[in-house]
Amino acid sequence: MPLRLSALLVFLVGLSACDTVGLDLPPEPEAGVQAWDEMLTAVNAVRAEGATCGDRRMAPAAPLIWDSRLEAAAERHSRDMAEHGHFDHRGSDGLGTGERVRRAGYDWRVIGENIAARQQSVAEVVGDWVESEGHCLHLMDPGFQEIGAAEVDGYWTQVFGVPR
Repeated sequence: MPLRLSALLVFLVGLSACDTVGLDLPPEPEAGVQAWDEMLTAVNAVRAEGATCGDRRMAPAAPLIWDSRLEAAAERHSRDMAEHGHFDHRGSDGLGTGERVRRAGYDWRVIGENIAARQQSVAEVVGDWVESEGHCLHLMDPGFQEIGAAEVDGYWTQVFGVPR
């Protein structure tokens, strides 16, 4: 009996060290994701269904993963637009999306950005983005892997990325 128990313990300890290489397990969510879980859920629901962007039918796309650095870049831009009363992809300091994302610590290969103003909810802003061809194409782009978003005083920013 003690020999069987020893063999079982060795087996169980061996399992705990198994590698997950090759398994399609979802990544662990980053800290702070709960605050924007509604945005991530809404965007991934659109991606799962596919969408018509303008006159272009987009096939379903893989879900995006939340990234806190992209969220920080989005928050910076939404805050800047709110504080300076402007609505543009370029910030009041002249910085574009790429530099904001770099300054947030995200080493990117490809990025995209959606902005909006005056929507009252995640559902409303995502719905408006789906109705706008360019914004919809960002939402549905199968090349994007990660997302971060923020809203400050009615100014919304989404940043999409592919890390290096």
